[in-house]
Amino acid sequence: MSMQSVSERGVVASVLPLFIGLALLMLGNGLLGSLLGVRADIEGFPTVVIGVVMSMYYVGFLVGSLTIPRRLVTVGHIRVFAGLAALAAATALSYSLLAAPLVWGVLRFVFGLSMSGLYVTVESWLNDRASNETRGRLLSVYMLVVTFGLGFGQLLLVIDDPLNATLFIVVGILVSLAVVPVALIRLPVPSETIPVKFSVAALLRAAPLGVLAVAISGAAGGAIIALGAVYATKTGMEPGLVGVFMAASLVGAAATQYPLGYLSDRFPRRRVILAAATAAVVFATIAAVVDPTGPWLFVLIAAYGSLAFPMYSLAVSMINDVMPAHQLVAAAAGIVFVYGVGSVVGPIAVSVLMEAIGPVGYFWGLAAFFLPLVVYALARIIFTARPKQRRFISLPYRSSTAAALLAEPSEGES
Repeated sequence: MSMQSVSERGVVASVLPLFIGLALLMLGNGLLGSLLGVRADIEGFPTVVIGVVMSMYYVGFLVGSLTIPRRLVTVGHIRVFAGLAALAAATALSYSLLAAPLVWGVLRFVFGLSMSGLYVTVESWLNDRASNETRGRLLSVYMLVVTFGLGFGQLLLVIDDPLNATLFIVVGILVSLAVVPVALIRLPVPSETIPVKFSVAALLRAAPLGVLAVAISGAAGGAIIALGAVYATKTGMEPGLVGVFMAASLVGAAATQYPLGYLSDRFPRRRVILAAATAAVVFATIAAVVDPTGPWLFVLIAAYGSLAFPMYSLAVSMINDVMPAHQLVAAAAGIVFVYGVGSVVGPIAVSVLMEAIGPVGYFWGLAAFFLPLVVYALARIIFTARPKQRRFISLPYRSSTAAALLAEPSEGES
């Protein structure tokens, strides 16, 4: 066995506690998102109100992405992680005390802010430990932990009746336990600061198609996570099936992340984005007209998720194709902001449609998101020259600005 292989294993093993803590966070986060949608519908919240409440997570995530990185420098990573995890756990436990839209909206905001800080803490820590030899492996493991953690969290809905406090307690326990492995590790404090300054105008000038794809990916992903459980509940699914329905889209995303990346490295990336966006419109349209109680619905939401979530990585890679190398990390802050805005708008827009035409508005909304991307991508292919492409960057759809640091090679890597 080579010394390099031993070294790589050592680095991965040294951050194993981080991955364990992250997995617990994702399980709790995945369960809470679906639980709130189901419980809010049972409590009789209007669909638009549910959309607004659920979108507050992304408002908090945006605020956190702009404020938490500074706290890492002044307070330290372990303290920030422990403090935010405690705040997130307390927030999860508080939902069961009073089922009121205003209260839940505030709690959702606080939970989103906390999760944003937890993401950036873990990602900056991983970046500090990564070398050119281990960077790809760490990013791959990180993606798997985030995607499957969120997916398996949905399946925990079967533990108890959503009307009881049990599931909120489970979320609080999972998030609280995430602190244990992180608090026990000894890792040096990362020295690289996380960028928070950005210019959306500069991003639009450099990569308008990429920015549009980021925003639409955020809108579609936010709507899937925020309102999927509401749709499933309104069509008569039991909590166990609601969890499977929600998990299906994330499993689909995990299955196609690398194949789509492979294709986008070997063919013009704009054409891959066009094909993925067109297929997403087709799958959502079919889902809107099929029997909502049939098994094909699960296949269709998985197919849609397999395109909507990886679209984020395709879009980020397209932006990186045209941005100067020294601006890639700074651009990440703008990318996260655009994605966050899309994630806020998406659930609200779909909830309005569901309120107007019923549960089927969920899939009509998901289909409508990608129509502008189809039209604009086609126009860019016809009327503009193809940009030179860098390598594909595979990122989980929920990540912070620090994920760009983890994805970028260190100085000296070819």
